Amino acid sequence: MEFTTVLYNAFSGISLREASGVIRFLRDHVNDSNEQHIRDAVDYALKFKPSFGGFVLVAKAENEIVACVVANRTGMEGYSPDHIFVFAATHQDHREKEDLMQAVLQKALSYTGGHVAMHVEPNHPEMQLLQDAGFRAEFLELRLQKIQSNPASAVA
Repeated sequence: MEFTTVLYNAFSGISLREASGVIRFLRDHVNDSNEQHIRDAVDYALKFKPSFGGFVLVAKAENEIVACVVANRTGMEGYSPDHIFVFAATHQDHREKEDLMQAVLQKALSYTGGHVAMHVEPNHPEMQLLQDAGFRAEFLELRLQKIQSNPASAVA
């Protein structure tokens, strides 16, 4: 499959139409995606909100998005990965074409210097593809979810 890539960052900018297309694509092609989380990650990458920035890499075939990576800079260079791939997705009609996502991941990695983290579930369907791209499981992540207090019960 012939495709071209477009890199969006704080310097290149992105049109509202293009940003909406990226957000729609990720919403439709990332499992359990939350549109607000996608929008936040894109806004962070493009520095629409105060951040260290990052980039959005889009692969297009015949003017349609077929793959996308959203990378956020962590600002923790030296002791933690420089970037985190927050979202990486292939169009559902092209998922069997592993060389597409492999090429897009390699292109995205070329913009990072190679010190990258990515959070995936252990049974992620593209785990082997990610490992083939050089990703390795190194740490177990523990999370504490913020407990939402009930404002009515807080008033005594």
